[in-house]
Amino acid sequence: MDRDEVMTDALADKVLGGRIGGAINLPFQWKQKNAPRRPTAPIHIEAHTPVRTDLPCRLELRFRIGLDKPWEYSLILLQPGSRTVLRRLDVRGTHIDRETGEEYINRTHKHKWSEQRGNKDVYAPNDIRHSPGPVLDATLAVMDEEYDRVVYDFVHECRMSIGGGYLWVPPTPPRPATTFEGFEEYP
Repeated sequence: MDRDEVMTDALADKVLGGRIGGAINLPFQWKQKNAPRRPTAPIHIEAHTPVRTDLPCRLELRFRIGLDKPWEYSLILLQPGSRTVLRRLDVRGTHIDRETGEEYINRTHKHKWSEQRGNKDVYAPNDIRHSPGPVLDATLAVMDEEYDRVVYDFVHECRMSIGGGYLWVPPTPPRPATTFEGFEEYP
């Protein structure tokens, strides 16, 4: 691994302190993620877009939505080279802090990275514009406006900007599994 690819507290402070010229300039590219060993059973959809910076290392923003609960999703700012998640927003997610015992049950929370603690620092944010509880009858289409708004909130909280090349692309529902009804089976 290149020395520039190792995340440190100083580099993380630069990134999250707005001193890297970080910007999102391209739309998200959506793809479905399948369950392990079940290639026809998508469990979530995921998108990513690169973050333009003045740094020699790469950063990217990922967006992950569970298909069983479209109202529960995550935005992740990460450095792919070291697989370091600098900041993660879990909207209406579930997490129990093993050190403090605090429970985040269907509660929006953020994870902040540090060399010493990894992603163990968890806190409830007040800068994300969304309704706090689960959304009844949620679908990808119903949640679309909130997804777009939360991307802006998260990017700004990470002290990055959204460039002119960025355009919100709604999440793409998974493709239906291929059926073989009507085909004869051959020995």
